[in-house]
Amino acid sequence: MEGAVAVSFEVKVFPADAYAGDAAAVIASALPRTGSVVITGGTTGANIYGAMTSSGSDWSGIEVFFSDERSVPPDHPASNFAMAKRELFDPLGIESWHRMRGEDDPEAAAGAYHAELAEAGSAPELILLGMGGDAHIAGLFPASPALEETTQLCRAVDRPDGMRGVTLTPPALLSGRKIILVVTGADKAEAVRRILSGDEPPAAAPARLLAGHPDTAFLLDQAAASLL
Repeated sequence: MEGAVAVSFEVKVFPADAYAGDAAAVIASALPRTGSVVITGGTTGANIYGAMTSSGSDWSGIEVFFSDERSVPPDHPASNFAMAKRELFDPLGIESWHRMRGEDDPEAAAGAYHAELAEAGSAPELILLGMGGDAHIAGLFPASPALEETTQLCRAVDRPDGMRGVTLTPPALLSGRKIILVVTGADKAEAVRRILSGDEPPAAAPARLLAGHPDTAFLLDQAAASLL
């Protein structure tokens, strides 16, 4: 990747048929014994959580937070919380979680979540993120005003799919001691190339926010890594 700006990114590539298990093993090894972990939604996240429950990873001392949520009730099919509860919390008996209240007014939900994060008193030990084909992370999409946030840890956002939602902001994401992005599929390959080899500003490619973070890893399948 000649000319790459984001030299701090670690990259691991796994075969598609082994991805969920291999990525789950990497994440399990990075889990702290105590402290907080931020988790992502999405299909890739769901597959990895399923693999983690099969291997019995230990979350007993961990407080779980979310990277983002749509403005939907907690039992809605589009809810990240509903997915995490089904795939991770219930199978492993995880009870120490902090839900973003998607059913509430987004501004109120964001303010409440900012307060919960601030009350936690320490930076997340681990942040898990997905990445979209437009290079978005959490609920931070290209040109989102939330990309300019410098003080609030959570913001209400308008999503490109027409829904509203809440998301962690750059100050919250960059506070994580370790960040792991899980990215699969050929439809993400161009975005992966842009983030790892390009120099676009975060306003155009939000995952570039992480370029200066000292401990960020991409876990890719072969399709997502195909343009590197």
